[in-house]
Amino acid sequence: MRVLVTGAFGNVGESALLELLPRGMDVIAFDLPTKQNKEVYEGMEHKSNLDVVWGDIRDRELVSRTISNGLDCIIHLAAIIPPQSEANPELAYEVNIGGTRNLLDGVAFSTSKPKFVYASSIATYGHCDGTGPPRSASDPQIATDNYTSHKIESERLVKESGLPWTILRFGVVTPLTLDSDVGPIMFDIPLEQRIEFVHTRDIGLAVANAVTAASEGKILLLGGGEDCRMHYRDFVEALLEAMGVGMLPESAFKQPTCQEDYFHTDWMDSREAQEILQYQTRSFEQFLEDYRRLLGHGRYLVRLLRPLIRWRLLSQSPYHKKD
Repeated sequence: MRVLVTGAFGNVGESALLELLPRGMDVIAFDLPTKQNKEVYEGMEHKSNLDVVWGDIRDRELVSRTISNGLDCIIHLAAIIPPQSEANPELAYEVNIGGTRNLLDGVAFSTSKPKFVYASSIATYGHCDGTGPPRSASDPQIATDNYTSHKIESERLVKESGLPWTILRFGVVTPLTLDSDVGPIMFDIPLEQRIEFVHTRDIGLAVANAVTAASEGKILLLGGGEDCRMHYRDFVEALLEAMGVGMLPESAFKQPTCQEDYFHTDWMDSREAQEILQYQTRSFEQFLEDYRRLLGHGRYLVRLLRPLIRWRLLSQSPYHKKD
């Protein structure tokens, strides 16, 4: 099978490649030629069945040429996400909406009609105050920013494309990397917020399985399952402890006073997704173990620099009172 993966060397893209390549599929990885992306590529194994197209999803001609030789599946992961999507709305629109259109238009001139697997998000359900049952595919979507507006519109474009499609709405997919810059967004989530974690490698497994699974016409919610449901307090405390930084004061996090103060994440009904894609194999504790292993002896350096790291993190909080 020939599979195109956009955003191939990002968080989810890398996890998807780790599943697709050992299966012997002919994979075309499409992504920007950044230093970080090239480093991820250099670290990949099973490159004999991997072709790379370095380019911009906004480049209509390049996208069309990439698709022209025929594909069995397109996995569309490329996107501008917050906070960049809010800081640069024009770029975000061109990538998130324009990029999706370029792919769909390119297929119109292709020799095949590939399955289109589109990566969407739990964020499209709007502000979630933690009441009611876990979110389901039939719940109404509410745009709260550029990113969620783009996801909702792209879902519509995909569903109206005439192609066989599957939409995957991701839960909380934390990168398994040491160079993530969390920024102020980590403090915009109330500590009592319901969240559902899903291991990035399990997301990669789900995406890879969607290529051949009987998932056409399905909107599937990709959470980690009941064991990965928690409140943000538990999530962020465990992650900061794994880093060696320790939990930060409650005053650094948003204190909700109304519906709009809650973040756009929640627990998810992932039973159908699990039944079809068989991807829930790792727990949150497994992720913490993976992260500690990745950090290695760096934990000793973190402990040494702990006061400085805590100060730097707190300086990014708009809620923490500065002394």
